[in-house]
Amino acid sequence: MTDLFREVEEDLRREQFSKLWEKYGTWIIGLAVAIVLVAAAVVGWRAWVHSAQVADSVAYDAAVKETADAAPAEAAKALAALAAEMGGGYETLALLQEADRRLAAGEADAARAIYEKVANDDGVPGIMRGLAAIKAGLLVVDTASYEDMKARMAPLTSGQSPWRQNALELVALTAMRAGEWQEADIRVKEVIADPATPAGLRDRAHVMQALIAPHLPRAAAEGEGAPASGEPAPAEETQSETQDAPASPAATE
Repeated sequence: MTDLFREVEEDLRREQFSKLWEKYGTWIIGLAVAIVLVAAAVVGWRAWVHSAQVADSVAYDAAVKETADAAPAEAAKALAALAAEMGGGYETLALLQEADRRLAAGEADAARAIYEKVANDDGVPGIMRGLAAIKAGLLVVDTASYEDMKARMAPLTSGQSPWRQNALELVALTAMRAGEWQEADIRVKEVIADPATPAGLRDRAHVMQALIAPHLPRAAAEGEGAPASGEPAPAEETQSETQDAPASPAATE
């Protein structure tokens, strides 16, 4: 009797499965095929991206080697053409190389435009954007206003960028040129206090600090209160007058 019930139960299950298959079989097959196609597309896309990256790497390395001994202007043109054919990180590297060569060729404005383009591109990694911003800042540090440089460097000075100390140095330099001595002193002290500051940059900051110090309010106040060179202090004048005055008759007697 138990075997009979089991056979009936299995027949019912087969019948239910057959009905379900007749109703949804096409959808199940379509879903399975879609999953396979999506998986194949993902694998294919990754393989294509990897292949493209390898090709860009080879092309970039070849271009850098070929232009190493070329005239800066010619090298800049070749690297510009290479950047136009690439995408992603290698495009950015090619652009930065182009800017460097244009700067070497005396095309400072063109180089700055490229640096600023990279610095303002949200699709570029932060470390590369920071490098481009610093290079652009170096080209305008003698002409940019303090407010302009502070705005340019704000994304680097307000965060944890590896270029933070360099950005603070540029802001301090423009502050010194603008006569904003207290602001310059604050920026320089930040550079000195940061344990991650490279030794060379810290040395420059100490030199800047020495140049700033005479212009700070305390130093100015001390300078105004001190007697001029060669003039006796009030106490010295009084003592000298007392010594030189003739003795009174009573004292003589």
